[in-house]
Parts: sequence; C-alpha cells; structure tokens
Amino acid sequence: MHRNRQRSAHRLKSWAATRSAVVFAALAALTGCIPGAGDRDMVTLTDPSWGVQFEDSTALFIGVHAVSETVAWASGTNGRVGRTTNGGLVWDVKRVLGADSLQFRDVHAFSEDLAFVLSIGAGTDSRIYRTKNGGRSWDLSFQNQDPNAFFDCFSFWDEERGFAFSDSHNGEFTLIRTLDGGRTWNRIPPSVVPDARPGEGAFAASGTCVVTGSDGHGWFVTGASGVDTRVIRTTDFGETWEEAATPIESRTSTEGIFSLVMHDDSTGAVFGGDFSRPDTVYSNLALTADGGATWRRAGPVPLGGSVFGAASMGTDLPVPVYIAVAPTGSAWSQDGGKTWARIDSVAYWTVSFYNPRAGWAAGPGAISRFRVGGLP
Repeated sequence: MHRNRQRSAHRLKSWAATRSAVVFAALAALTGCIPGAGDRDMVTLTDPSWGVQFEDSTALFIGVHAVSETVAWASGTNGRVGRTTNGGLVWDVKRVLGADSLQFRDVHAFSEDLAFVLSIGAGTDSRIYRTKNGGRSWDLSFQNQDPNAFFDCFSFWDEERGFAFSDSHNGEFTLIRTLDGGRTWNRIPPSVVPDARPGEGAFAASGTCVVTGSDGHGWFVTGASGVDTRVIRTTDFGETWEEAATPIESRTSTEGIFSLVMHDDSTGAVFGGDFSRPDTVYSNLALTADGGATWRRAGPVPLGGSVFGAASMGTDLPVPVYIAVAPTGSAWSQDGGKTWARIDSVAYWTVSFYNPRAGWAAGPGAISRFRVGGLP
C-alpha cells in the first residue's frame, strides 16, 4: 500500500499545482433559518472569509494546528514548519535541519514551545520530529525502519501519550504509540486492531486521518480500492480497537475518507470524495452521534473532488459548526453537517480551530485565518 500511497501523494501535489477553478451556482444565504429546524439546531454566523497571513508561492502547507487564540503551527513540503505566537500577525517559517527533502503532512502542538511534526514516505522517510523550544531545534523522535510501513497521520491525547497510523501490509495495520512524550514509540500489537483489507490505508492530505479525544478516545479512518471505508476507534488509549463501516465510497485508489472530525467524543463527521475528479461533487459526508459506532450519510459538502481537511469550530457553540477545505475551495455548515454553504473557491488542504474566534487554513502557497461575523 505504501508505494501506491506514495504515488497518490505525489499525484495530489501535482494535481493541486495544475488544478483549475470550479464554478458553482450561488447557494442559499448564510443567515436565516432552516425550514422546520428549531433555533438550537443552527448557529447563525455571517460573512465567512479567509484572511491571508503568510504567502510563499514555493510552499505547500499540509498540516495546521491551532493551539490557542494566539498560537498556531503549520507544516508542509521541503521540511517547512511555521509558527505564530501573535495570532498570525507574524509567521516564522523555517526548515527542519536535515529534513529538506521531507513532506511534513501532520503537526500536533501543545504550546508555543512544544510541537511534533510527522513526515510521510516509504521506509525511513516516515519520521516524527519534536521541538521543545519553539522550533529553534528539533529532535528525531521516531524514524521508521520497516520498509513496508508508510505513516500518514498522528495525534496526541496529552503531552505524554499519542499514536501514529501507517497504511496496511499483509492484512495488518501498523499503529505505533508513545507513552513518554515521544522519547520512545512502540507498535500496538496487531492482534488488538481489526485486520486490514487488501490495499487499505489512508490519505495523507491534511493530517486529519487520525484524531484523539478525551479519556482515551481515539480514531483513524481508511479508504482503499473496492472495499468499505471504515472508522476504527479506541476508548482506552489504544489498548483495544473496534471498527465501523461508513457510507463513504472507495472504489478506486483516489477515493475514500480523507478527513475525520470529532466535535466531541460522541459527535463527529467523516469527509471523502475522489481527488482525481475535481469537477464532480460526490456524496462525501457521513455523521456519527455515538462516538463512531455507526455512521449515516449526510450532505453533500459542495466541493468538487474530495474534501481534504475539515474541522469543528469548537464546543463553545450550541451545535457543531464544521468547516471543510479542498483544492476546489471551502465550505461550512452551521447545523451540525445537515446543510452546507460554500465560502469561496480558494484552495486549502488543511484547517484547524481552537475556538470560533481562532481558526486557520493552509494550502498551496498560503496560511490564512478565518474571519466571521455574528459571534457573541
């Protein structure tokens, strides 16, 4: 799977560089009520937009993590890692020493000083680096030695505990876990993880194929040619795992689940599509209300191709407000994923929110902060 996934990763990058804009019909007004819906079923925010804070036409940013209203981190190609400590007024973007050839497709941060980044690639190109001093220096936390592994995403429960996910090989997923802040990583026994189907893996498109919640909850998502997509979840920090099929289709190596969002430990959404067909809007969304045990079809999100990344604006709002991004634009839902409206057609790959007032998206050449009216 890792060779196919590497080819898919390169196709993602190449396709994004040559993408063409997709024009959609005007959608319903963002304010106003949904017929038949009570006030508690919808948030009424207005005038969503993205304000560009950092630009570099040579960069592709693929991971972003909002830590607070002032601190956020981003990661991307050619060993780039960016950080802001003042809400995005200034972004400091540097390359990790010795990692100039790597693609950092995921970043998880805890403060303006402590952060981890994950690079994709076959064999030893799959790595995790850690900084404790705001990116002035980086330690190699993990370097893959398995030629059949290809790591896609990771996430942490806290500063000590986290896990990373690799595409499958010979019917087994490779999950690794740290319990000591990244000083050591050990494989979770395959016997406690559901078996993989031939070619089953994930898309390293936004750093959102792995999610951690509270009290040991964690999830990873899959997609592969010709099999059901799945969400595989734990409630005990990775000691045991259970699986659930979703209605997101995966008929080819370019189609499946790309992003998972958990608004809380019970409520969440998975987003998919086919990145090779940017002119087509798919049935690309499924929702859960029971922690991922079952999934029901919803949407669609009005973005062509596939949704690369998505986020919840946070639990400060009475119902989940989801933001989805793709190379064909961005969209949002103010009623927990029932209905969607397009924001614009600017390409982004990844998105993260700390709360409704602090959210960032990143992608080809830019890092931007979300702007919206109507917040209390």
